[in-house]
Amino acid sequence: MFAAVARRGRTMQNPAARLSCRSLGDSTRGPPLSDLASNWKMASEFFTKGSVSYAEYKAQCVSLRLFAFAGTTTFCVLALINSPPKSSYWVRYSPSYLPSFLGGVVAPSTPPLFLNSKAEGTDVPAIASQLVTLRRLEGASSDDEE
Repeated sequence: MFAAVARRGRTMQNPAARLSCRSLGDSTRGPPLSDLASNWKMASEFFTKGSVSYAEYKAQCVSLRLFAFAGTTTFCVLALINSPPKSSYWVRYSPSYLPSFLGGVVAPSTPPLFLNSKAEGTDVPAIASQLVTLRRLEGASSDDEE
């Protein structure tokens, strides 16, 4: 009797041991995700055969989820390939831009995207003063001078 009291005392002293086993019912039932044939059978049974218990229903839903995700992803990819968006972001970041991006990494474009030196040939202060004083550029033709 003393041994039973001692055993009971040890479990009472460690309440963390009692809390670590929560019994949430997350045990694995049904086929593993890598077994596609068994998962296909379980997913098709979702539509053809009713489930007897919640555990069987959950296993059918898990199997169906695998194929629903693959089907939805495939549909979205095919829809983008068939009718891509007209956005300039899609043109720049679509998978079809990848070869030219990799080519630009290997052999940079000429001229480079960011200039290394100041661009020559334009006198910006003179153009700005003409626009401020005359409200037009000297030598520029106008349609209403006729």
